[in-house]
Amino acid sequence: MALGGDGGDELFGGYGHYSRLQWMQKKLGPLPRPMRNGIALAAEKLLPVGVKGRNWLQGLGVDLDKGLPLIASCFDATTRGRLLAAQSGWRAQAEDVLRSRVPVHPDLLQRVTRMDFANYLAEDILVKVDRASMLNSLELRAPFLDYRLIEFAFGKVPSHLKATAQDKKILLKRLTARVLPPEFDRQRKQGFSIPLGEWLKGGAFRVLFHEVLCDPKCSFDAGTVDGLLRGQEQGRNNGERLFALVLFELWRREYGVTF
Repeated sequence: MALGGDGGDELFGGYGHYSRLQWMQKKLGPLPRPMRNGIALAAEKLLPVGVKGRNWLQGLGVDLDKGLPLIASCFDATTRGRLLAAQSGWRAQAEDVLRSRVPVHPDLLQRVTRMDFANYLAEDILVKVDRASMLNSLELRAPFLDYRLIEFAFGKVPSHLKATAQDKKILLKRLTARVLPPEFDRQRKQGFSIPLGEWLKGGAFRVLFHEVLCDPKCSFDAGTVDGLLRGQEQGRNNGERLFALVLFELWRREYGVTF
């Protein structure tokens, strides 16, 4: 058996985009709504998908008092529509599902942490951890996901003790300072990911991506996919976007899913 830390970021404000959203709301939120909408529209029209900062500029068009800038999503609504140009019925349903999942809460940080907890954590993080651990006969437990700790984090911990524009996991750091040695680095946070950008420069991985996404039977719009592939070759950050499309297409083929 092993213990994991899954849930700590979503419950106590550990992701970097939490601080960036706090900064956005504080510094850019007071700008007139028409101005923010204009910046968001210009970013969508003038900046190609994959350009660093594009999602954040588009996020300025969201009502920060009620909505949720999906800055960590692979595709904006317009690009999703282009990718699924031939699947209009499915596209409309998918957008409805996305909108329905945005939590209702007056606080921006509370909305985004709840969104990540119910979707990213449950549908991504816990899925891959469970599969990887079970494949190796390992019982992995996540103490942060004890229901009492979840109720405490979402019911009693205010946002300013989770994340600000300058800091993250504030309450946890204060609590751990009482039990961990002073030389322990409580600020360091190290994520891990595969080097998609390097793999897509050449070799078998690049061949696979092109074979799957450029196949005439691919369910995604050929022109939009071609733009993403060319953008990646020109240095844009489309690796994770292409990876998501490839996995979806391989899954669809494996199980004979049709639209």
